[in-house]
Amino acid sequence: MIKTSILKAQKILATNSRKQAVQKNDGRQAVQKTRSANDKGFSMMEIIVVIMIIGGLLALAIPRLNFKQQNTKSVIRDLTIAVREIRNRSKLTSTSYRLAIQLTGKDGESGNANTQQKYWVEKSSKTTLIDKAQLAAEREDGKSNFRKSEDEKPPPKPFNRDEVLGKKDRELPDGFKFKLVESGSQEFTYVEGTAYIHFFPGGFIEPSLIQIEDPKKQIWTLVFNPITGQADIIDEAKTLKDLSSR
Repeated sequence: MIKTSILKAQKILATNSRKQAVQKNDGRQAVQKTRSANDKGFSMMEIIVVIMIIGGLLALAIPRLNFKQQNTKSVIRDLTIAVREIRNRSKLTSTSYRLAIQLTGKDGESGNANTQQKYWVEKSSKTTLIDKAQLAAEREDGKSNFRKSEDEKPPPKPFNRDEVLGKKDRELPDGFKFKLVESGSQEFTYVEGTAYIHFFPGGFIEPSLIQIEDPKKQIWTLVFNPITGQADIIDEAKTLKDLSSR
């Protein structure tokens, strides 16, 4: 009986020892798996650093790819919006307006060449007929606008700057320039001086066209519908004659 009890005790001890050994081995294997998983992955700090590097590269690349294109769209959009606002204002108030575009000229104070191109809005307080000789004189005045004597009072102008649609001149960004402006049945073609596009109380615009050159030397042509004022954008240089011969 004693021997039997001793044998049973030894078996129990051996079984317990095997169980403990298995548990230890399982624990070691679990620790090894955890370490192995950690060794194969990335820490949070490493992921953050990688994201910051990628973000920095994108921040440098995207403006270079899209800046000029977006700027061209902005210039064209601003001009087409200005034309639509002038047309709507002219129709609403039954007043004649015109869009003045400064291509080249001289500074009125110094007489030095002025290469900054810009545009602004003018309006008339009465019904104004388009006079070819007067427009030619105003265009020449835009080329060379010297200060006149205080005693010399110029005659009143048929159009004056409109403060509602714009108190300041709208300048083209660096690298952009007006190449050519065509307007109306008078068949005016402007490449220098001050060009004018007229808007009439009935909501009509004289046939007109504007060419803009972007920093890449790409010329864009804006053609305005005389009835609706809608602008068609062409990605090359065109004239009214080119379009009428289609």
